[in-house]
Amino acid sequence: MKRAVELVFVLLIAIFISSCSSKGDKLTDRIQYDVTIISPETDLDWWVQNLENNKRETLVKSLMAAAKSGDHKVYDVLTFKEMTQEEIAEKGIRRDLMTLLREYPPYAEYDTLIVSEIDLSDISKVRFLEEWYLNEETGKITKKVVAMCPMLESYTESGELRGHLPLYWVSFVRKFPLAR
Repeated sequence: MKRAVELVFVLLIAIFISSCSSKGDKLTDRIQYDVTIISPETDLDWWVQNLENNKRETLVKSLMAAAKSGDHKVYDVLTFKEMTQEEIAEKGIRRDLMTLLREYPPYAEYDTLIVSEIDLSDISKVRFLEEWYLNEETGKITKKVVAMCPMLESYTESGELRGHLPLYWVSFVRKFPLAR
């Protein structure tokens, strides 16, 4: 009898511990949002919409390395089609078409294509795809990162920020994309 009581007691403790460590009820299978990691506002404190320089560099480098390593699957942002290593490498190349003016008469305009590798400092946002869980008893929200997408700054010919170009999804789960 004493042994049965000890067994029930141990079982109750195990159930209590497992219920405390659970993520909670799933709020959503996916939520997507952009996080600015380099603040465009120079007047703000360094930590507002920003990551410290070395931490930002570490995040961007590790995200790009995860895409290139082949250890994680990488997907196109529009089609969700899995990308090949060649397609991933191609996304790392920037092509800018510029209209220039000749330095000698008749000073005609001409177009030129400038090809360069993406500079990691041009990635100023990261798009997250996450699962969210809510523990109603504690009010704690737990997030699971499903995938991350580095976003490249895109400029007009006059140098104005046009917006951010998503490069690709780096998936951290086996099943991606999630069912729509």
